[in-house]
Amino acid sequence: MNLKQAMSYLGQTFPEMKNRQVVTSPWCPRFREPICDEHDFARFVVTEMAQGKSHRVQLAFDGLEEMLCSGEIEVRDWVCTFVEAVQELSEWKQTGAEGVVRFLGPETRRAWEALDAIRGDLAECSTLEAEVTMWRAVHHTGRGASLRG
Repeated sequence: MNLKQAMSYLGQTFPEMKNRQVVTSPWCPRFREPICDEHDFARFVVTEMAQGKSHRVQLAFDGLEEMLCSGEIEVRDWVCTFVEAVQELSEWKQTGAEGVVRFLGPETRRAWEALDAIRGDLAECSTLEAEVTMWRAVHHTGRGASLRG
């Protein structure tokens, strides 16, 4: 699955997200297609969860699981950035991380746990060091990257 297919799935499954897709870079031909911002989609999913829309939250995570399993590197990077954003947002919500974990499939759970472990390891680092390290972990290049074992 390429990024265009993944964004098409999100737009079809969650029509309210289709109007929020943006072109990421007019200078980069690989990313001229509109894509959904990972943080915006994370806010959307966390809001759905807070509103008790469990079926829609599960639908989102089922699609993300498929993207991690069959997606190209850009898709897996997108999903891992989304997972990181959900972790950050869920810390501030009443449901917390425990409320999210129940929706995760095996691959999204592995990404969640890996990012959580990295976050724990970086607790003593400066904010800049932690952010750079997390970015590198999420955007690592190569087949099998993006927190896949």
